[in-house]
Amino acid sequence: MSNENIIKIHSTESPSKFYCSSPFVATRQTAYDKISPCAFGPIEVQVDHNTSQKDRWNNPELVNLRNKFLVGEKPTECKRCWDEEDAGIKSLRLRTNDLYGTENDGWQQGPRELVIKTTNVCNLACRTCGGWDTSLYWPEGEHYKNEYKVINNDFRQYWRTKVYHDSDSYQLDDLVNVEKLSFFGGEPLLDKKHAILLRKIIKADRAKDTTLFYSTNGQQTGKHYEKLWSEFKRVEIFFSIDGIEDQFEYLRWPGDWNKTVEHIDWFLDLPNRYPSVDWYFAGSQCVSLINIADYQTTSNWLRNKLGAVYFNIVDHPNHYRMTNLPDDAKTKIVDTIEDDDIRNYLTIEPADLDALERMIVWTKRQDAYRNQSYATTFPNTYELIKPHWEMVNNLHNLEIIE
Repeated sequence: MSNENIIKIHSTESPSKFYCSSPFVATRQTAYDKISPCAFGPIEVQVDHNTSQKDRWNNPELVNLRNKFLVGEKPTECKRCWDEEDAGIKSLRLRTNDLYGTENDGWQQGPRELVIKTTNVCNLACRTCGGWDTSLYWPEGEHYKNEYKVINNDFRQYWRTKVYHDSDSYQLDDLVNVEKLSFFGGEPLLDKKHAILLRKIIKADRAKDTTLFYSTNGQQTGKHYEKLWSEFKRVEIFFSIDGIEDQFEYLRWPGDWNKTVEHIDWFLDLPNRYPSVDWYFAGSQCVSLINIADYQTTSNWLRNKLGAVYFNIVDHPNHYRMTNLPDDAKTKIVDTIEDDDIRNYLTIEPADLDALERMIVWTKRQDAYRNQSYATTFPNTYELIKPHWEMVNNLHNLEIIE
C-alpha cells in the first residue's frame, strides 16, 4: 500500500479502538541501526548504517504495521500494550494517542518524536537488563558460559563492540517535524555525542517547541548538557530506581545509592538555575517477580522525593514477569498491593512455574557471581517463593535454562 493510500484511508475513516498513533508519529533508533515504531520495540528492523532517515521512516515493515492499525487489526506484535490494557493500565499506546491524537495529519513529513537508544555503554548491569543494553554485562556473561556452559545467555555478547548512535546521520530537513526527543541507553548521559543532535535541533529552530526526555540511572549528573538543555521548551528526567538503599544496589549493580541521591538533588536544583525551562522529574520503577512484594517502599520514596513514579512492568526476559509468582502466593498479597496497575497485572494470567524456576536459577547464579543475597535483600518476595527456591539446587541443569 502506497503512502497516498495510507493518507486517504486515514483521512476518511475513524481509527478503530485498537489504533495506535505511534507508528505515525514516532521512531525508535538504536546504536545497532535497528529501527522500531515505538519505545517498546514491538518489531525491530535491521537497516544499513547508511540508510537515510527518510528511508528508515518509510521502511516497508513499518509501513506494514501502520497498515494493520489502519484496517482495524490488533497486531500481535504489540502484546505488551494489550497485556497492560487488559490489566486496566494506561499503556504506551493509550498515552501516545492522548499526547499526539489519532488524526496524525502530515505524518509523512517525518517523526514528531525521536526515541533513541543512544549506546550499549553503561556503568551498571541491572538484574532485568541484558548484554545488548550494557557492555558491563559482557564479562559476567563469559563467566556463565565458562562456569555453567550456557553459551547463549542474555549477558554474553562476544560479537558486539561498544557503539553509539550516529547523531551525525540527521539532516536538518529530518528534524522539521520533531516535538520530542527521548533518550534511553545503555546510559544516555554517557553518550556525549548525542549533544550533536541537540545542537542540530537548536540550529533547526525547533528547540523552543521541543521536549527532551532522559531515562537515567542516576550515577552521573548532566553537567555536560545543562547549557544545551536550557535552550529547550521542556526537559523531563526519569530516574530508573527499582529499589532504595540495599535493594537499589542489588538490582542496579554495582550502583551506589548514596551517590544516586546526591545526583538526584543536583538535578532537582536545575529549575533554580534555568527557570525558563519547564522541568519535570519522576521515578521509573521496574516491577518484576524479583521485587513484587517489596516494591511499595520504593514507590512511596519516589513519590515523596520526585512527586511521581512510573511503573515499568517487566515482561522480558519472560522469567522475570511478576505473573510467574505462584498463584497461591498471589492470593496472599494481591489485596495488600496499593497500586491498581500492579495489582491488576499480577493476576492477568496464571503462573508459569517453569519460568519461575528459570528466575530462581539465574538469581542464584548472579548472587554467587556478585556476592549478593536475594533472600536477605527482598525478604517479603523471597518468603513467597521460598518452597520453590529451596527445591532448586542444580545450577548446571541445562534443561532449565535453554
